[in-house]
Amino acid sequence: MSASAPGSGHSADPNLVLTLVYFLTIAAIVVGTAVYFVVMARITDPEVRLMELITTQREVQHLIDNLSSQFSNFLRLPLRWRAMKPYYTHHTLSWIFILALAASVIVLVVGLALSLAEVARISTLTYVVSLNALFMVRQHLYYVRRTYLTYDAEHYLVLDTTKFYYFDWSVFNVVQIGILVIEFLQLLSFPIRDLLDAFHIAKNKELEGGGDGSDTASFIIGIITMFANLSSKFYVIQFWFLVSAIACVALVMAAIHTYNAWRPHRPLSLYWVKYLLPLANLLYLPMLVMLIGSAACLSKIGTEDYKDSSSGLLRCDDPSVLKPLYLALTVVAYTVGYVILTTFVTSFDRIPIRGEIHYKSQGVAFLKNMSMLLSIVFLLVANSYRHIRSILSLVIVGAMVCFNISTQPCFVEQINYWRTYGLCCILWVALIVTMLTNETSTLSNTGIGGVASALAVGAAILLVLFVVIRCIYRASRKKEAGEERDALVNDDSTDIQLTQTGGLSMAQSSAQGMHNIVPASSNTIAASK
Repeated sequence: MSASAPGSGHSADPNLVLTLVYFLTIAAIVVGTAVYFVVMARITDPEVRLMELITTQREVQHLIDNLSSQFSNFLRLPLRWRAMKPYYTHHTLSWIFILALAASVIVLVVGLALSLAEVARISTLTYVVSLNALFMVRQHLYYVRRTYLTYDAEHYLVLDTTKFYYFDWSVFNVVQIGILVIEFLQLLSFPIRDLLDAFHIAKNKELEGGGDGSDTASFIIGIITMFANLSSKFYVIQFWFLVSAIACVALVMAAIHTYNAWRPHRPLSLYWVKYLLPLANLLYLPMLVMLIGSAACLSKIGTEDYKDSSSGLLRCDDPSVLKPLYLALTVVAYTVGYVILTTFVTSFDRIPIRGEIHYKSQGVAFLKNMSMLLSIVFLLVANSYRHIRSILSLVIVGAMVCFNISTQPCFVEQINYWRTYGLCCILWVALIVTMLTNETSTLSNTGIGGVASALAVGAAILLVLFVVIRCIYRASRKKEAGEERDALVNDDSTDIQLTQTGGLSMAQSSAQGMHNIVPASSNTIAASK
């Protein structure tokens, strides 16, 4: 399906442009990261570089220990009720989700064998949701028990109590802020896409031509968020690229683990693993959402939802695509990629440097999993349940806002504050989408401009509210700091006065004692005479 009209001449195919942008962006990120660390290694003093390597090796070893602890905790599932003590809830929920996984796999195989499109779609949704729920439960149990699993209680006590109010504008922090902005746009794109689809339905148009405004909006959203909305002729290329990348990562991890187990006295040096963390955080949602989009598109072939533009982020209607094979490979690739990426980005638990933007692994785990649930809801839930889908997105984003406020996942207080603002903006957009999803007449009368104005006004009001609260908070902090400073000064003055008074009293007592001693000595001398 080409986005350009047949008679449009030699205009560039937007799908080809988006494909090139997608792969060039990934290549630029990988090459840029490698060049940055190579240049920094060359310009750094050798002694400083050696100390950094020692520190990095220690941090990476801690990351690997956390990885092994998470995998062992994930696989350690007791069968007997007594063996589940005291974590009955975690283990019971885990077994429920495992049974749901097994049942969904069986139903999916039967649905693909008998060409039952609706059965395949529902079983795919059940499998993906059960997998995410199972992993979230096991990770929560890991964080409850990790003190006993890692034998490093002091390390995690320091992590739980460390907090900074400000950050430095270093290169590392700028990269972290850029990743936060991209994640915000990625999450915002899901309700925006649903809103565009609602406008499309209200106007009774199909997204077949290249001149439609929502096609242009989807194209722009795809470039900004790295969520490509490709035509069928590029689906196969991107699909095999993602599957090959995930397979290579899994093989490399297996090879390293096998070698280190075979030669434990001479393990491989893995300090370079730390440099992959920014890449993993940045590409986490694009890679996994592409696989979810592939599963959504393949599972909806043969259903009414497939004709809609929200059938998936990838259009998979190419005649060479075998639905059973590609859907099975998509499910396997998503399972392996989700487990590896989620475990990797949530295992780096080092004590941050003052002014450095760094996150608690528990907060990263929750927010990443909720982001995946948001993408699953928007891509795999049927369009006939569009209103329920919007309500579920409200619940998910609301849970993310409450979690960010209550747990403060970043060590820098400013980042937590403005991240809450971003999540509140997404919540506002999701609320507008929920209100207007089934109101076709209202959408037609209001138009895109009216809805965009409502979204902008809401975001502006939230911004003003957050700025005012921030100013009040800073003023109260300065007042508290001044009161503490005055209290310390008063305490010091009191101590000085007490010290001076005590010294004067001691001097007077000494003088009086000497006065008493001198007459007594004179009397003693006179008596002796």
